[in-house]
Amino acid sequence: MRITDARTGRGTEIRPRRAGLLRVRTLVGRPGSPFDLSDLRALLVTDLLLRTGEIRHLQVTTSLGHPATDPQEVKLLQRDAGLLGVHPPADEDTGPADLEVRAHRAAPAAPQHTPDAAEPPCIEVGPVTAPFPPDASGLPSPLAALSPAGPEPLAVRLALFGTPHHAPVDLTAEKLAEAQATLQRWRRVVAEAARTVSRPPFADAVQRAFDGFADDLDPAPALRLLDELSARPELPTGAVFETFVRVDQILALELSRDVGWSPR
Repeated sequence: MRITDARTGRGTEIRPRRAGLLRVRTLVGRPGSPFDLSDLRALLVTDLLLRTGEIRHLQVTTSLGHPATDPQEVKLLQRDAGLLGVHPPADEDTGPADLEVRAHRAAPAAPQHTPDAAEPPCIEVGPVTAPFPPDASGLPSPLAALSPAGPEPLAVRLALFGTPHHAPVDLTAEKLAEAQATLQRWRRVVAEAARTVSRPPFADAVQRAFDGFADDLDPAPALRLLDELSARPELPTGAVFETFVRVDQILALELSRDVGWSPR
């Protein structure tokens, strides 16, 4: 697995201190400010890293570093992360880390320097702007302003995948609506394909998607693959189903959610 180290700007191989075990620390928040979508995006990138590492037979442990704040705010951040399909990190910041993931607003990029050998490599996640304001009532929650009638949280996950994680992203209402429509379309493809005889996934296509994840956590090859498969009805549907399910092990968009469902 390779990432772009924010400390040096160079591609860096992830090398765990202990064979088979990768320790990742996610740094979010800043003193005096509520958590926001930029912090959730850092947790999402960590989740993508965790899922990619596990596919490559690594054991990945994640922890959360943040300024001292109301514990309830941390719980709300963890809850919203769960709505985005993120495995919850441990709410602690102890022990050595092999890799850090930090939200841009929590730790703006420092000038490039020759890093100390003891410093872990770092992924810096770009900031997020959104068409809805943070919740102003009670304790803040990054996803509180999502309307129940609007896009689901996993549409936010997919929309964030549409921009490289190190770049800023403007999460417009149009992008969220497009992501929701794409989720529904892909889920229909999977639900229909599930009615046919299963066949092995397209191995080369799955490998291309996984290679993208392993190269700086890039989901773009996987997203292009699913779009291509959904537009080719002549392909064996059993293989299409298995390919979608295999790639969704990392994307975690619940693409098989509608399997077995039929309108009454």
